[in-house]
Amino acid sequence: MWVVILVSVVLPRLAPPAQQSVSIAVTQLSSFDRSSVVQQTKNQRVQAAHMAQVQSWSKELKQGLAEYQAKQIAEAAAQAQAAQIAARSNHPAPPPEIAMDITDAFSPLGPAAVQWAINVAYCESRYHPNSVNSDSGASGLFQFLPSTWSGTPYASQSPFDPRANAFAAAWLYSHYGPGRWVCQG
Repeated sequence: MWVVILVSVVLPRLAPPAQQSVSIAVTQLSSFDRSSVVQQTKNQRVQAAHMAQVQSWSKELKQGLAEYQAKQIAEAAAQAQAAQIAARSNHPAPPPEIAMDITDAFSPLGPAAVQWAINVAYCESRYHPNSVNSDSGASGLFQFLPSTWSGTPYASQSPFDPRANAFAAAWLYSHYGPGRWVCQG
């Protein structure tokens, strides 16, 4: 009799719970695997995006460094040329960036124009782009009067911008000659 009770009552109750827990464990395991694969794929995409950004930054940095080195070489060449001109004129050479601005502006007009410009910039402002003449109001590297500055193609820029001032001086020199400046160095 105990065998009948055991087989008909006890064993059926023991068997189903064991099957349910196994199927739940399998379901939870496969759900975990799915979320793990999704998370892994997401992590790979994020890592790939980060690597692409790093490569982009590296390329930008290399390009910027090459541009900076080219600018340094051009400034050194302009500085050497300005130093030679200044030595002939018996005054110090301009700082590298000022020498570059003057050279860039006046080189198309010839070497005599570059020499003239370096002498005038020294005589007018001692190469200081922020110079202002308290008597006349002339300002900048080549000491433009406000009325003269407003007649140049660079009037929308500041006369204290040494590059704009040098190019405005080159424009004025090419259109009206060197007679617009009293101080010739």
